Amino acid sequence: MEYLDYYEIGQKIKRCRQEHGLSQEQAAEICDISASFYGNIERGTKKMSLDTFVVICNKLNLSPDYLLQENLPESDPVVISIIHEVKKAGEPQYKRYLAIIKALSKIAGEL
Repeated sequence: MEYLDYYEIGQKIKRCRQEHGLSQEQAAEICDISASFYGNIERGTKKMSLDTFVVICNKLNLSPDYLLQENLPESDPVVISIIHEVKKAGEPQYKRYLAIIKALSKIAGEL
């Protein structure tokens, strides 16, 4: 990818918002940006700052890779579903989950 396709990024954000059953206004409020600006982001008519990009990814549980890359390697849908559910439980729970996975990975590597 030689340039960022803001329209495609916006469409991916829109699909995620719709999957979560949120209106643009609700998503904008969650991301602490104006509904007007949020709508422009989804339409690809306004560029967002890196800070706004990070907030949208974090608040809507979006992967930056998903938004920026045209094609992602195949992932196990069960793993993605588990990660999504753990992220919904909040940051402390997500950090505990990652720590457990890292510990299990280390143990598996020692076997």
